[in-house]
Amino acid sequence: MKSTTRILLVAGFGFISSFAHAGMGYVSDNSDSVVRTGFGDCVHTTRWSEEVAVAKCEPAIVAARDAAKLAAVEVIIVKELKPVRLETEVLFAFDSADLTADGQVRLNAVLGSLTAADLKDEKIRITGHTDEVGDDSYNLELSRKRATAVHDYLVSRGVVPGFIETSGVGEADPVVICEGKRGAALINCLAPNRRAVVELSAMELVEVEKEVSVSQ
Repeated sequence: MKSTTRILLVAGFGFISSFAHAGMGYVSDNSDSVVRTGFGDCVHTTRWSEEVAVAKCEPAIVAARDAAKLAAVEVIIVKELKPVRLETEVLFAFDSADLTADGQVRLNAVLGSLTAADLKDEKIRITGHTDEVGDDSYNLELSRKRATAVHDYLVSRGVVPGFIETSGVGEADPVVICEGKRGAALINCLAPNRRAVVELSAMELVEVEKEVSVSQ
């Protein structure tokens, strides 16, 4: 009843706008400011409710309302699956399919990712490559042997064979082109092409925070 009385008191003043902002719940003047009574209280319209109260007029109501909304939300920890992708490559010596010490270090890093994380649906693709030196068919077979060498190492360290897919592409897809080089200079230049690429894809079970509504 108090709010209705305030509206009637201010309605007769000519400087007051005959309407209020839709949804605001407050009477405003021509300068778009909220009208206040002689006691400093904001004048309500019939649309006013605690839900539309603003802090500059009803700070206590707004504080209580916002606190209630915060209390109605609870943060919980849930587990979700997130895609994981890792890639590394292992280099080989010229005309060799033997893993080097550096290659084993790189593969151990991949193994660490496999064992440290809670992974599902793991898939490992190994693609062997060679340089351009030699016969195409020989290089294709050598690239397959390089992929197999990586496969065998991973399996020896506990990776399930069914997770792994291997292939060889020979001298296709080089990462460097060494035009104008011959002999040892060519062999050294082509070293980055003598490799096996290891690609890991999986789904990792991770903990994330989520806000959920709590019944009041």
